[in-house]
Amino acid sequence: MKLITKTILYYLLISLPLIIIAGFLSYHLIRSELRDGTDEMLWKEKLHNENILKLQPEIKKTYLSLDSLSMISPTLFHKDQYVFSDTTIFDVAENENVNYRLLKSFLNTNNQTYLIVVAKPTFEEEELLEGLFTSFAIIVGFLMLAFFAVNWFLSKTLWKPFYKTISKLNEYNLQNHSNENFSASNTKEFNQLNTALNKMTEKIHSDFLLQKEFTENASHEMQTPLAIIKANINLLMQSPNLKAEEMDQLQAIDNTTKKLASLNKALLLLAKIENNQFKEISEVSIKDILNKVLAHFEDRLMAKNILIEHKIISDIKVKMNSTLAEILITNLIQNAIRHNTTGGKIILETENNSLIISNSGEALKINTDELFTRFKKNDASKESIGLGLSIVKSITELYNYKIEYNYKNLFHEFNLQF
Repeated sequence: MKLITKTILYYLLISLPLIIIAGFLSYHLIRSELRDGTDEMLWKEKLHNENILKLQPEIKKTYLSLDSLSMISPTLFHKDQYVFSDTTIFDVAENENVNYRLLKSFLNTNNQTYLIVVAKPTFEEEELLEGLFTSFAIIVGFLMLAFFAVNWFLSKTLWKPFYKTISKLNEYNLQNHSNENFSASNTKEFNQLNTALNKMTEKIHSDFLLQKEFTENASHEMQTPLAIIKANINLLMQSPNLKAEEMDQLQAIDNTTKKLASLNKALLLLAKIENNQFKEISEVSIKDILNKVLAHFEDRLMAKNILIEHKIISDIKVKMNSTLAEILITNLIQNAIRHNTTGGKIILETENNSLIISNSGEALKINTDELFTRFKKNDASKESIGLGLSIVKSITELYNYKIEYNYKNLFHEFNLQF
């Protein structure tokens, strides 16, 4: 939900109860004032009728209005008192019930007690209340609309620098870093935000350049001593004076050196992928890459007597870096061979722009949620450096592809969705 919408919603949630309370109080206040006015008129009529009785003592029952509600009638002795009340009378002419306000009082004069009833219809009061509240509702509705319109307009205007900053952040590219800074604003808070973002992007770009330079230098500097170590080990292993124990030790050192070289190469590759240093894009054929990779691993497939079953319905063409495409497929095939059983099977199939690589093998001993985590290895695979699937995950994230793993029917299945 947008900030402007949320702000207006909060204003609405706060203002509506206040308007309802204000309307309720206004209704009862106006109604009380109108009722007091009606009671005052009835009281004046009562006093007028009492004056008539005092001047004309012997009066029989007399109706003072056409509706026969207001009247003067002789009655039994009654202690002087009065009472206001409300009643409803059906009006034949209007064919509806009409509300009346009544004042009943007693007057003892000239040895005679009289009941004085004064009545007044309150439909004028009701019509006035209805009119007032209709006007009130129209005014409140207009004010609410005006409030929302003004608030929306002001929010759009006041928050314009913020949305401009967000737009620049979305367009920001670390590789194509430019000197265009986040523009200054006359709003203090936005100005502080833009200043902080300028410093942050400059620092990020500076760190990126340093990391990129380190990656390029390390690629050469670390491979050279490893190559020298490996060459010297090979020379030592050719010596005729070596004992069996010494030969085994040199072989172990050689294997460790190879693993260290592979580890260094994989880490540098991950750094390059994360720094988006593979910028060249072209259309590549997944089928062609599969054939190339399978030919490369032909000896290993024969050594483990692994059968390849093709279910390639159609070729998949994707636009990505050709080197990364080959690394992606190579790592998945290598993983399928490494975690396979002797005499096992690898199934290759395409389905709805997806490549599915399945291989027979025992269930993993690690949590499948950690399968693509760096240096997480299955115990059965001692020669793995634990970075192959991490590289696969990094490449898929770079191109917004999706990789899923399932284990069913004694087969490990990797579903690569382009």
